[in-house]
Amino acid sequence: MNKFSLVLLLALLVLAGCQLKPMVPARTQIAFMTDRDGNYEVYLMERDGSRPVNLTQNESNDGVPVWSPVARSLSFITTRDGENRLSIYRMDLDGKNQTNLTKELAVDGVPPTWSPTGEWLAFGAGGEEDPEVYVVDAAGENVINLTNNPAVDNFSTWSPDGQTILFSSDRDGVVNIYAIGVQGGEARALTGPDTASGRPSWSPDGSKITFMTDRDAGDVEIYMMDPDGGNVSRLTNQPGFDGFPVWSPDGQKIAFVSARDGNAEIYVMNADGSGQVNLTNSPSQESVQGDLAWSPDGNQILFQSDFDGNMDVFVMNADGSNPKNLTNHPALDVASVWVR
Repeated sequence: MNKFSLVLLLALLVLAGCQLKPMVPARTQIAFMTDRDGNYEVYLMERDGSRPVNLTQNESNDGVPVWSPVARSLSFITTRDGENRLSIYRMDLDGKNQTNLTKELAVDGVPPTWSPTGEWLAFGAGGEEDPEVYVVDAAGENVINLTNNPAVDNFSTWSPDGQTILFSSDRDGVVNIYAIGVQGGEARALTGPDTASGRPSWSPDGSKITFMTDRDAGDVEIYMMDPDGGNVSRLTNQPGFDGFPVWSPDGQKIAFVSARDGNAEIYVMNADGSGQVNLTNSPSQESVQGDLAWSPDGNQILFQSDFDGNMDVFVMNADGSNPKNLTNHPALDVASVWVR
C-alpha cells in the first residue's frame, strides 16, 4: 500500500468514526419566576420540568427572566434597589455574577429584551409620566435614550439583525408601531394614523412583521406588513380578539392567542394565515395566559395556564398534543422562557 492509499484509508476511518458518533442535542432548559419561597425568585428547570433551582436567592422580588444565547446571560427585573423601584440585573446561567445594568435609572415593568447580537438590552423607563425606550450594553456602562419624546413610548421588539427596534407610541394621537435604529435617530411610523396597532413580531428572516390592530371596526385582528410598513395583508378574520402573534423558528407558522371561542386559547396558522387551528381547547371556565414561546427547535410551545386550578408553566407539542404541566406547584409560576 502506497503512502497516498494509507492516508486515504486513515481519512475514511476518521470520517466513519465521525459518522458513527452519536449526535448530542444541545441542552434546552426553562427559566421562570415563582413566589414559592414567599417572594418572587427566578428559577431554572430542565425541559421536562425536573430539577428546579432557585437562581436569584434574594429577599427582594426578582422576576421576568430573559435569556440571551449570545451573551450567555439571563436578565431579570428586581426590587432589590428599593421596594418601589425596579432595576434590571443580569446573571450567569448558574446565578453567579449578578450585576445591576441600570444603576440609577428606575425601569418600567415591561420585560427588557436582549438584542439578537447580545450587545444590547432594550427596556422602558420613565414611568407613566414620560415612558421612553432605552438600550444598555451588556456591561451596564452605556445607557442610551432612543426615543426622547414626550409621548408614551414602549419597547416592542428587535429586528433579527439587531439593528432596528420597533416600539409603540401615541405621539401622533393613537398608539401605533414605529421603527428606530439602535443608535437612535428619527423614528418612522409603520402603522396608523387613525386606528391603533401594536405587539409587532418580526419573522425570523426579517422580511415580514406581524402585528395586532383594531382597524376592523374595533375588532382586534392580526395583520402582516413589510419592514417599511408597506404591503399590508390581513391574516385573521373572526369575531373576537386575535392577537399576540409569535413566529415559529423556521418562519413557517405563527402562533397566537384568540378569544373567538369565548376564552383565551392558543391557535396556530400558516404564515399566510391559512390553516388556523386551536391547539389548547381548554374548558370555557379556564384560560391560557401569556408567555407564549416556541422552543428553539420548533417542536414545542411554552405557555402558562390555570388549567389545573392555579397558574403554572405548561408545554405542549407544536401540534397541540401532549400538554404537560411542568411546574405543578400551588405557587404562582409565570414568565417562562426557553434557555439554550
